[in-house]
Amino acid sequence: MVRILVAEEGDELCGHTTFGTSRDPDAGESVGELRSLFVRPSAWRRGVGRALMVGALAGLSELGFEEATVWSFADNARANAFYAAHGFEPDGAQRTEDAWAHIAEVRLRLRLP
Repeated sequence: MVRILVAEEGDELCGHTTFGTSRDPDAGESVGELRSLFVRPSAWRRGVGRALMVGALAGLSELGFEEATVWSFADNARANAFYAAHGFEPDGAQRTEDAWAHIAEVRLRLRLP
């Protein structure tokens, strides 16, 4: 199951997020996943990312998940600081994938209210 939220300003798309059931093989049924979060650079620092994050986390809670995870590039300081500001912490899992040219990723985790 996947849900999508979009942020618009007038007729322009400012950002989007997808979230739902975790795709990780080690995730239990109580773990949901923030699968993507994108905000157009011209909309950075205007609350769009925060609104999308709040909506996604509320959506995961409504779906009955107790925890949320997100995969982030290990060296993406901007994204990792954003996730940390929302309470996500590394859970020790790491991976690389062909699709991302084997760039190191870390999994972050948050207990949902």
